[in-house]
Amino acid sequence: MDHSNKNGKNPNNHRKFVTDYRFIGFFMNRIFYGILALIIFSVPLVASAAGHSHDHSGGKAVYDEHCAHCHGYEGDGQGYAFENAFPKPRDFTFGMFKIRTTATGEEPTQDDLFNIISRGMPGTTMPEWATVLNEQQRRDVAVYVEQFYKGEDEEEEDEEVDEDETEKEEADEEETDEEEADEEEEEVDDEDEEDAPVAPLVIPKAPVSTPESIALGKELTIKVECDKCHGKEGRADGPSAMELKDDWNQLAMRPADWTAPWRFRGGNLPEDIFRTVRTGLNGTAMPSFAEDLTDEETWNVVHYVRSLAPEVEPNVKRTLVSKEVEGELSLEMDVQWQAAQEFYVPFSGQVIVNERLFQPMVHSLRFRSIYNEEEIAFRIQWNDPTSKDHKDFAGGDEMILQFPAKLKKGERIKPYFLMGQPGKSVNIWLWSDATGKAVDAKSSRLGDWLVREDHNLDSKIEHKNGQYTLSIKRARVNEQKGSIQFPPDQVFVPIAFSVVEGSSGEGGSKRGVTTWYNLLLEQPVGNNIYYVPILIFLLILGLEILLMIRTRKNFKAAKS
Repeated sequence: MDHSNKNGKNPNNHRKFVTDYRFIGFFMNRIFYGILALIIFSVPLVASAAGHSHDHSGGKAVYDEHCAHCHGYEGDGQGYAFENAFPKPRDFTFGMFKIRTTATGEEPTQDDLFNIISRGMPGTTMPEWATVLNEQQRRDVAVYVEQFYKGEDEEEEDEEVDEDETEKEEADEEETDEEEADEEEEEVDDEDEEDAPVAPLVIPKAPVSTPESIALGKELTIKVECDKCHGKEGRADGPSAMELKDDWNQLAMRPADWTAPWRFRGGNLPEDIFRTVRTGLNGTAMPSFAEDLTDEETWNVVHYVRSLAPEVEPNVKRTLVSKEVEGELSLEMDVQWQAAQEFYVPFSGQVIVNERLFQPMVHSLRFRSIYNEEEIAFRIQWNDPTSKDHKDFAGGDEMILQFPAKLKKGERIKPYFLMGQPGKSVNIWLWSDATGKAVDAKSSRLGDWLVREDHNLDSKIEHKNGQYTLSIKRARVNEQKGSIQFPPDQVFVPIAFSVVEGSSGEGGSKRGVTTWYNLLLEQPVGNNIYYVPILIFLLILGLEILLMIRTRKNFKAAKS
């Protein structure tokens, strides 16, 4: 059949042309938008790959608000808190970090930075931020911190690439021989190896700690000479401990005290200690032992270190109990002292009065006390890494026990805990390595006291393997004016402590301090403690029986 119109044209051909035109238009439209989308999304990726358009705005805002006051706005560790922080804030521009899962000398992974931001560094002014910042904020800060050292590295790499390309062009133009070409290929291979991402340490599952593994670990620490820094009993008192300096500021630093694992900078979990032993601490004298110890041997060392102290910091009790004992009090460690309870007392830095100390070198003491009818005695132990001859390290070590000079029964207002104030002085029992003995003194101002030679104290001091042991005893009651008294009717006595570690530049107002604690003289327990509860129980039981009898009588009377 002929479908031509009056002009001789076939309408089906016209419809086919329109359909083809629309299809081509639809197809070209999709191609156009596809190319446009590709351009839009590829530009930031290309720029990012070039290392010039990372968006650090989120991390920068958080960093400037929370981190810059210590680490500086340029990441150079020169924030306004630099002088008061110990250890000094990290200089990020070095790209050198202690706590990492990467090999010694390598930069940390982004997860390493995130973890240290989240957990903080115990024993320093670097707090944990997990309770302050959300996860995204902490990851943004980790990315932002990277740019302080990676940005410079990327620019140097770009310059090196440009130089290499220029050298290749010149080599091609001059038609260098095959030997030069081979050398260039080897150099490129070496560069590729250097640019390859560093694989983080894979920590194997920790085996169970046993007495055998602990003993092997102790032997290994001696074999690889850990004791030269950390000491024979792990109290950071090795012969090299006082010679260590960091690589950032060339400032003196101390090895970790293994008897206080809750202060380990990188954490005290078995995996944390394993990582530290395998990777070392960049910027410090702590090397990697990855080539000296197998994985199994490393775990043995971990077990030994963790055997020296409890995993968590001991509880702090505000009441310190003095144990009543029989017989004459001894300053030697004997059965009397073993019966007394040991208390943990942490120190804080004195930050109220100039000159301030934000991180005291002595972080805590252990306290015991015993008494009898006539005398009272105190035993204080604290870690100090300096050698027995303290004058080699400037001396100046002090330990102070502090009491109110006058204590009226029922009085609740205490003197100012920083060695009293005018009109309300304190009685201090002061030991210093200058005298080698404890003396009685009176003070009404921090760091200033009057020693009273006629007020006798019996004392003994010992320093062994990085630990002081100070024992002091005195008559409970004497006639000396301005000295604390411990009469039989005085059960509670306020007590505070102060300490100076002279080799680290402490002294005067720069010292570790505590606020007031309560010293409780334990009272004898008589038979009444057993009889009274029984009598009370029988009385209550009798009353209940009488009540039941009366209730039944009333019920029968009402029924009849």
